[in-house]
Amino acid sequence: MEENKSNFEHVEISTTDQDKRLMKNDTSLSDSTFLSTSSSVTNLTTVEFQEKEDIQLIEEKTSITAWIETIVCMGVSTSCAFMWTTGASSPNVMSQWMNVSLTQINWLSNASAICNTVFSLLTAWAYERIGIKASIVLCAVINTVGCWIRCIAIILPIDKRYPVVMAGQFIASIGGPLIYNLAAKFVAVWFAPKDRGIANTVLSVQLGMSLAPLLIPMLAPSIQDIPKMLIIVASISTVFTIPTFFIPSKPKVPPSATATLERTPFWQGVKEVVTNMQFWWIAIITSVSMGMVFSVSVLIMEAISPFGYTEQQAGICAALIVFSGCFGGGMTGYWLGKSGQHFMLIKMFTPMVIFSYAAFIFLLIPDAFSVVIIACIINGFCSYALFPVYLEVASEITYPVSESISSCVLWTLCSLTMVVFSLIIDALRAGPDASPPNNMNTSMIVVAVIMLVGNLPCLWIKGDLKRSKVDNENRNKFAPVA
Repeated sequence: MEENKSNFEHVEISTTDQDKRLMKNDTSLSDSTFLSTSSSVTNLTTVEFQEKEDIQLIEEKTSITAWIETIVCMGVSTSCAFMWTTGASSPNVMSQWMNVSLTQINWLSNASAICNTVFSLLTAWAYERIGIKASIVLCAVINTVGCWIRCIAIILPIDKRYPVVMAGQFIASIGGPLIYNLAAKFVAVWFAPKDRGIANTVLSVQLGMSLAPLLIPMLAPSIQDIPKMLIIVASISTVFTIPTFFIPSKPKVPPSATATLERTPFWQGVKEVVTNMQFWWIAIITSVSMGMVFSVSVLIMEAISPFGYTEQQAGICAALIVFSGCFGGGMTGYWLGKSGQHFMLIKMFTPMVIFSYAAFIFLLIPDAFSVVIIACIINGFCSYALFPVYLEVASEITYPVSESISSCVLWTLCSLTMVVFSLIIDALRAGPDASPPNNMNTSMIVVAVIMLVGNLPCLWIKGDLKRSKVDNENRNKFAPVA
């Protein structure tokens, strides 16, 4: 016993209101301070949670349950993304089935983006008011109802189909923000600091966005297959809804010190976020970068189709943007957990993101599918690699404000910019008399310019890693003493 006491120290975190306020008000850690401190701390692979009266002794560990619940969330997110991108994944066939223009098909995706913009801020309140589990269940149920409403169009005359599909799309999209905005809050509650970056990537890079462009054209290669495809999408949503009723509402053992501490009251937190200038620099970069990659992921199929590529080939390109983004986000998420070098990653990857959009200007050419694929892979890898970094930085510099507030503001802005960018890209589409007809060459030039200007704040962005300070102090106390 004496030997153990001499070799190890333990942090005692009082759960009294006074101590919580002290913890919340201690925000003096800078980025560089955290890096130098964390590099000297031994990483722990074991976790212990003990409770003695009003004292908690915490080591950091992510439970198996957290990963299982993450898989459930991924399923719900995938079904929502399938709903969102149904029209965009097979635009020509869908437009013929409903006898509408490609622009009207794009408005199905725009409707989802508008719903995300309008309802995203409400999700921050929902997470705090009704909890994470109830929010996930509500999202899954609403999405399922909307998907089945779209199926009603199957039995209607062709001129009545589009309004019904749009109505179902709108209803389903109301629930979407509850899962799209969940990542930052979810990982703060369920994951140890070293796993937050990876978890943010898994939850933020939507698998459905990559699978839909591949699977939907296969499910609906012709007009006659559209009814079957709509039913399958609705069935997928139904299947992924069922597990949400059985997941736990919170972890049995807190994964970190900050997971046990109270956050700033909701409306006070909103005020603090709105008045935090460093947060707005992050918000500008995030909304421009992620709004653009979401737009391009949806519209890339229409961008390369004029050059003679099939919808199946276009679907591969759209999927590769997201798949490569999973690898990019996984890499940066892992590195964040190891080093905490948030701002270094932003400044390193941002020039590559801008370059990837400039490459589209020259690489979207006919009879060069492999070149187009390379351009899509580079764009997805670099763009999505930064998303978990953005979410983590926003959570860090606004702590002790709830992570749900900062992430929901970011998602609201991303959804808004996605709508704006989609409208710009579509409006700059060439006419039928162009060569090739309906090409988006001008759109790609404007996209590159927007990305260059919108990412300028990365040159001066900075901030304190306030949340990491608390977790790092706890980790220091559990580290073996040399």
